[in-house]
Amino acid sequence: MITKSLYRLWQHRQPMIACLLGLSVISGLIVASYASAQSPAAVPARLVTVVENGRERAVYSTASSVRELIATSGMKIDASHDSVSPHLDASLTQAAPTVIIQRARLVTVIDGKKRSRVLTAAQTPQDIAKAAGMVLYREDRVSFQTPGNIALDGPSEMMTIHRAPTHTVTAEEPIAFATETIKDKQQFIGSKTIKRAGQPGIRRLTYTVEMKDGAEVQRRLTAQTVVKQPTAQVEVVGTKPKNPLTKSKGAHHFTDSKGVSHRETYYDLPMNVAMHNCGGGTYTIRGDGAKVDKDGYILVAANYSNYPRCSVVETSMGPGKVYDTGSFATKHPHGFDLATDWTKADGK
Repeated sequence: MITKSLYRLWQHRQPMIACLLGLSVISGLIVASYASAQSPAAVPARLVTVVENGRERAVYSTASSVRELIATSGMKIDASHDSVSPHLDASLTQAAPTVIIQRARLVTVIDGKKRSRVLTAAQTPQDIAKAAGMVLYREDRVSFQTPGNIALDGPSEMMTIHRAPTHTVTAEEPIAFATETIKDKQQFIGSKTIKRAGQPGIRRLTYTVEMKDGAEVQRRLTAQTVVKQPTAQVEVVGTKPKNPLTKSKGAHHFTDSKGVSHRETYYDLPMNVAMHNCGGGTYTIRGDGAKVDKDGYILVAANYSNYPRCSVVETSMGPGKVYDTGSFATKHPHGFDLATDWTKADGK
């Protein structure tokens, strides 16, 4: 009787149980899938070739960087002296990576009377000498040997430098750039802007150096080559006077960029003879009436003791050149008399 009742109950509940079993299976699959997605992917082991002091061996590792490879493989590295290539933080993503380790060792470097001991992983004579604070030239020779005096040099490798009597060295020096000036009549005197910044060039010099007992005794220049041409700087300077001398003023005081005050006056005389004081040439009348030479300098009379003949000076009307002097220069040693066409207005 009980068995029949249980059988009838099973028949009635079978669909529900099947449904519950199905839901349980699906839930299990979802949880497993989620857990799989959240877990880090397993990194497959790869074959890494490790070359240590020239000896090659294979290491199977899941490390993703050189640093991790060394840490998990039981290797010890003196980061300050040992050489590791590629560097410790390099990744090991390539198919068959190779890591080269060069262990540091003691090297005694002998250069004449100079002896230096250095802990280095360098392999070439040039790099060993550099580690010891020495310069090895291409004409020099080196020899390696085991130490003859262990008490003096210890268990180190020995490198002796045999200096050549002469060697060739090169050096580079800057080439100064020129400055080109553009005069702008719309900008006031004293203003200056850089339109193009100058760039120095580079000159390579080759010397033959004569050595004696490890010391340089003579250096001779044998060649020089321009590696890079300099680029001229272009500057725009203003030529417009801020408070120029005028005909109506007759005289006024002008302070130049150095803080020197000048009493300025003007005069109107033919300047043909005065032009010979600075090599000759002709002069013209500028739009404002100032007499200027072929370079645009205003013809100026001044005290020759303070402003030598043909020197360039600042005036309120723009740059001037000293062509003349006069009796006023005794009373006003810093005064300027500017040549103009204001009095006669005859163009002479």
